[in-house]
Amino acid sequence: MKRITLITIGAALFLTAACERVTEESIEANAQVYSLNLTPDEMNIWETLSQEQRDRAASFIQNGGTLIASLGDK
Repeated sequence: MKRITLITIGAALFLTAACERVTEESIEANAQVYSLNLTPDEMNIWETLSQEQRDRAASFIQNGGTLIASLGDK
């Protein structure tokens, strides 16, 4: 009985830590998106971008460019 209890407690701690990490990453990602003040249309485009494209777009926007301009030729 004690062994089952210890296994259950260990699994619960592991899941809690995993959920905390996912939540933290989600908050950081959302903070970046909302700091860019994207329009609803740009948000729709943002959702389809790869991480590399998002990083490039964020850089463009922070430097006065647009999301659409960031998708042009490299």
